[in-house]
Amino acid sequence: MALDDRVREDLAFIREAIEEGRGYATAGGRDMVVWGIAVAIGYLDSYAWRYGWSPIEPGWLWLATIGLPWLYSLRRVWGRAFAGEPSPPRPSPLVAALRMLWLGLGIFLTTLGVAAVWAGAMRYGWFNAVVAGTLGSGFFATAALAGLPWLRWVAGAWWTGELAVFALRQTPEVQLLSAVLMLALLAAPGLALIARRRKLAAA
Repeated sequence: MALDDRVREDLAFIREAIEEGRGYATAGGRDMVVWGIAVAIGYLDSYAWRYGWSPIEPGWLWLATIGLPWLYSLRRVWGRAFAGEPSPPRPSPLVAALRMLWLGLGIFLTTLGVAAVWAGAMRYGWFNAVVAGTLGSGFFATAALAGLPWLRWVAGAWWTGELAVFALRQTPEVQLLSAVLMLALLAAPGLALIARRRKLAAA
C-alpha cells in the first residue's frame, strides 16, 4: 500500500471516529438536561429551606434529584437487564472513551458527595466547587474527543463558576449560583445538543 493511500485511510478513520464521538455527545443532550434541571432543583430547595420558604427537607429531596437522573441515564442498562432488550453493537474506542469519561465523573461526584454527607463535611462548602471544576474538565475533554469546539467555552465557564462558587462557599447565595450554573452550563448545552441532533436528522 502506498504511503499516500495509508495516510488517506488514517484520515478517513479519524474523521469517522470524530463523527461517531460527535454523535454520541449529541445523543447525551437529554441526559444533560435531566441532570441539570434535577440538580438545580436540589440547590434551589436547599436555598429556600435555609430561609424557611420550602417545606421539603433538602436531604430527602437530594435523594430524588440524584437518584432519579441516575435511573434515567442507566435506562438502557435496565432495559437490557429486565426487559430483555438486545445488547447494542460494540462502540468505537472513542465513543467508549466518552461514555466511560462521563460515567466515571458521575460515579466520582456521587460517591464523594455521599462520603462528604456521611462525614459531615458538606458544611465546609467545598463540594460545590469540586462539582463545577469536575464538570468543566468533562466538557473540556468532550470538546476535543467529539470535535465540538464550542464546548470548550462551556468548560471555561464552569471553571470560572468554580472560582465564584468557592468564593461564596460559606454564604446561602452559593446555592443560587450553583443552580444557575446547572441550568446555564449543563441543561442549556444539553438543549443545544438536542437541537443539533434534530437538525442533522432532518437534513
